Amino acid sequence: MPENLSFERRFSEFGPGVQPEERTQEILDVVEDFMHRWGYSVQNLIGADLTVEHLGGGPSEVPDLIFRMAALDYFEIVIRSGSGAVSYGGWLTGTLPVTVSGQQVNGRPVLLTTCREGGQIRHVFDPLSGYRPVTETTNLPLHAARRLSGEI
Repeated sequence: MPENLSFERRFSEFGPGVQPEERTQEILDVVEDFMHRWGYSVQNLIGADLTVEHLGGGPSEVPDLIFRMAALDYFEIVIRSGSGAVSYGGWLTGTLPVTVSGQQVNGRPVLLTTCREGGQIRHVFDPLSGYRPVTETTNLPLHAARRLSGEI
Protein backbone atom coordinates (compact mmCIF):
# COMPACT_ATOMS: atom_id res chain seq x y z
CA MET A 1 0.00 0.00 0.00
CA PRO A 2 1.56 3.35 -1.05
CA GLU A 3 2.23 5.81 1.76
CA ASN A 4 2.97 9.54 1.55
CA LEU A 5 5.80 10.64 3.82
CA SER A 6 5.28 13.63 6.08
CA PHE A 7 8.10 16.10 6.56
CA GLU A 8 7.15 17.30 10.02
CA ARG A 9 10.12 19.20 11.36
CA ARG A 10 12.98 21.41 10.26
CA PHE A 11 16.58 20.35 10.50
CA SER A 12 17.21 23.50 12.56
CA GLU A 13 14.86 21.96 15.16
CA PHE A 14 16.95 18.79 15.13
CA GLY A 15 17.85 19.01 18.82
CA PRO A 16 15.06 18.67 21.38
CA GLY A 17 12.76 15.69 21.06
CA VAL A 18 14.94 13.88 18.55
CA GLN A 19 15.58 10.21 19.18
CA PRO A 20 19.22 9.38 20.10
CA GLU A 21 19.61 7.14 17.02
CA GLU A 22 18.67 10.11 14.81
CA ARG A 23 21.48 12.38 15.97
CA THR A 24 24.61 10.26 16.06
CA GLN A 25 27.98 11.56 14.90
CA GLU A 26 27.83 9.08 12.01
CA ILE A 27 24.65 10.74 10.73
CA LEU A 28 26.16 14.21 11.06
CA ASP A 29 29.24 13.00 9.14
CA VAL A 30 27.06 11.78 6.27
CA VAL A 31 25.16 15.09 6.25
CA GLU A 32 28.44 17.00 6.12
CA ASP A 33 29.61 14.78 3.24
CA PHE A 34 26.54 15.33 1.06
CA MET A 35 26.61 19.06 1.82
CA HIS A 36 30.12 19.25 0.36
CA ARG A 37 29.53 16.72 -2.44
CA TRP A 38 26.58 18.59 -3.91
CA GLY A 39 27.54 22.15 -2.95
CA TYR A 40 24.61 22.92 -0.67
CA SER A 41 24.67 26.10 1.37
CA VAL A 42 24.14 26.22 5.11
CA GLN A 43 20.75 27.87 4.45
CA ASN A 44 19.67 24.84 2.40
CA LEU A 45 20.34 22.63 5.42
CA ILE A 46 19.02 24.93 8.15
CA GLY A 47 15.73 25.29 6.29
CA ALA A 48 15.58 21.61 5.34
CA ASP A 49 12.53 19.60 6.37
CA LEU A 50 13.12 16.15 7.82
CA THR A 51 11.24 12.88 7.92
CA VAL A 52 12.11 9.67 9.69
CA GLU A 53 11.11 6.52 7.86
CA HIS A 54 12.20 2.90 7.87
CA LEU A 55 13.10 2.10 4.25
CA GLY A 56 13.82 -1.56 4.83
CA GLY A 57 17.58 -1.92 5.24
CA GLY A 58 18.32 -1.93 8.95
CA PRO A 59 16.39 -2.99 12.01
CA SER A 60 12.88 -1.52 11.99
CA GLU A 61 13.46 0.36 15.24
CA VAL A 62 16.40 2.24 13.66
CA PRO A 63 15.13 4.88 11.21
CA ASP A 64 16.44 6.17 7.91
CA LEU A 65 16.35 9.95 7.47
CA ILE A 66 15.22 11.94 4.44
CA PHE A 67 16.07 15.65 4.21
CA ARG A 68 13.99 17.90 1.95
CA MET A 69 16.55 20.57 1.07
CA ALA A 70 15.26 24.14 1.44
CA ALA A 71 14.51 26.10 -1.74
CA LEU A 72 15.56 23.20 -3.97
CA ASP A 73 13.83 20.25 -5.62
CA TYR A 74 16.16 17.74 -3.95
CA PHE A 75 15.88 15.27 -1.10
CA GLU A 76 18.95 13.65 0.50
CA ILE A 77 18.81 10.30 2.28
CA VAL A 78 20.78 8.83 5.19
CA ILE A 79 20.20 5.07 5.42
CA ARG A 80 21.16 2.19 7.65
CA SER A 81 22.31 -1.20 6.42
CA GLY A 82 21.12 -4.54 7.80
CA SER A 83 23.83 -4.24 10.47
CA GLY A 84 22.66 -0.74 11.41
CA ALA A 85 25.69 1.02 9.86
CA VAL A 86 24.96 4.57 8.66
CA SER A 87 25.74 5.65 5.08
CA TYR A 88 24.71 8.03 2.33
CA GLY A 89 21.47 6.72 0.84
CA GLY A 90 21.28 8.70 -2.37
CA TRP A 91 19.00 11.47 -3.55
CA LEU A 92 15.58 12.21 -4.95
CA THR A 93 14.43 15.03 -7.18
CA GLY A 94 10.97 16.55 -7.46
CA THR A 95 8.46 17.99 -5.03
CA LEU A 96 6.07 16.74 -2.40
CA PRO A 97 4.47 14.40 -1.88
CA VAL A 98 7.14 11.72 -1.56
CA THR A 99 5.42 8.35 -1.76
CA VAL A 100 6.74 5.00 -0.61
CA SER A 101 5.35 2.65 -3.26
CA GLY A 102 4.46 -1.00 -2.82
CA GLN A 103 7.25 -2.03 -5.22
CA GLN A 104 10.73 -3.09 -4.09
CA VAL A 105 14.07 -2.91 -5.91
CA ASN A 106 17.19 -4.35 -4.28
CA GLY A 107 15.38 -4.86 -0.97
CA ARG A 108 14.15 -1.29 -0.58
CA PRO A 109 10.91 0.40 -1.65
CA VAL A 110 10.62 2.44 -4.83
CA LEU A 111 10.11 6.12 -3.92
CA LEU A 112 8.00 8.48 -6.01
CA THR A 113 8.12 12.27 -6.10
CA THR A 114 6.00 14.75 -8.02
CA CYS A 115 7.37 16.54 -11.08
CA ARG A 116 6.61 20.27 -11.32
CA GLU A 117 5.53 19.74 -14.93
CA GLY A 118 3.17 16.94 -13.91
CA GLY A 119 3.46 13.22 -13.34
CA GLN A 120 5.70 11.33 -10.98
CA ILE A 121 9.43 10.66 -10.88
CA ARG A 122 10.41 7.12 -9.91
CA HIS A 123 13.50 6.57 -7.74
CA VAL A 124 15.06 3.15 -7.16
CA PHE A 125 17.74 1.95 -4.77
CA ASP A 126 21.12 0.84 -6.07
CA PRO A 127 23.37 -0.85 -3.47
CA LEU A 128 26.43 1.08 -4.72
CA SER A 129 25.02 4.59 -5.12
CA GLY A 130 21.79 4.62 -3.10
CA TYR A 131 18.52 6.09 -4.32
CA ARG A 132 18.46 8.03 -7.56
CA PRO A 133 15.93 8.83 -10.28
CA VAL A 134 15.36 6.27 -13.00
CA THR A 135 17.31 7.62 -15.98
CA GLU A 136 14.59 6.69 -18.49
CA THR A 137 12.12 9.05 -16.79
CA THR A 138 10.67 11.24 -19.54
CA ASN A 139 9.78 14.12 -17.20
CA LEU A 140 13.14 14.24 -15.39
CA PRO A 141 14.09 17.90 -14.77
CA LEU A 142 17.19 19.07 -16.65
CA HIS A 143 19.07 19.89 -13.43
CA ALA A 144 18.55 16.29 -12.22
CA ALA A 145 19.63 14.82 -15.58
CA ARG A 146 22.83 16.89 -15.34
CA ARG A 147 23.40 15.71 -11.79
CA LEU A 148 22.95 12.08 -12.87
CA SER A 149 25.39 12.47 -15.77
CA GLY A 150 28.01 14.01 -13.47
CA GLU A 151 27.85 11.33 -10.77
CA ILE A 152 31.01 9.45 -10.02
